[in-house]
Amino acid sequence: MAKKITVLTGSPHLNGTSSSLADGFINGVTDKSNLYRFDAGLNAAQVHFLKLDENESTIHDDDIISKEVMPKIIDSDVLVLWTSLYYYGINAELKAVIDRFYEYNHELKDGKDVYVLISGYDAGDKNSSAYHSLTEYFDQLCKYMRWNLRGEVLASNSWNSSNLKKHIEEATNLGKNIK
Repeated sequence: MAKKITVLTGSPHLNGTSSSLADGFINGVTDKSNLYRFDAGLNAAQVHFLKLDENESTIHDDDIISKEVMPKIIDSDVLVLWTSLYYYGINAELKAVIDRFYEYNHELKDGKDVYVLISGYDAGDKNSSAYHSLTEYFDQLCKYMRWNLRGEVLASNSWNSSNLKKHIEEATNLGKNIK
């Protein structure tokens, strides 16, 4: 049986590097029959921030995140989180979706395989100062949610076409690993 895969992207650029890298990952997946992709950046008007009333009750129940995205994430075996590096952190659109995990914390915990994909213009690696805080964020998120971080692509200098091609190949190979 095919694994259920949810790909979340955050970039608002339709044909940008993040989109190309996400496409590469998806192209690598052999069985796409249970694959769902949500581009938070391209659907930003439909992504509502986490809001709590004074009793910490959520007040969302009728937007695209609660009706479509969260049920897919909850049901997924594999979660792919793709963001551009924005000022040493995650972009706001994807962060808004991740913050909504709060509403479904217990349903989401345990056992998901996670792939983290980051595009940026820094020339560094995972330990460089530009990527460090963001990779640490995802490491902590996975530990808290008891998810298995299975792989990552740090697409440094992704503005350079030869680097982008190399990173798309890395993303495609990660997608191929999903069996």
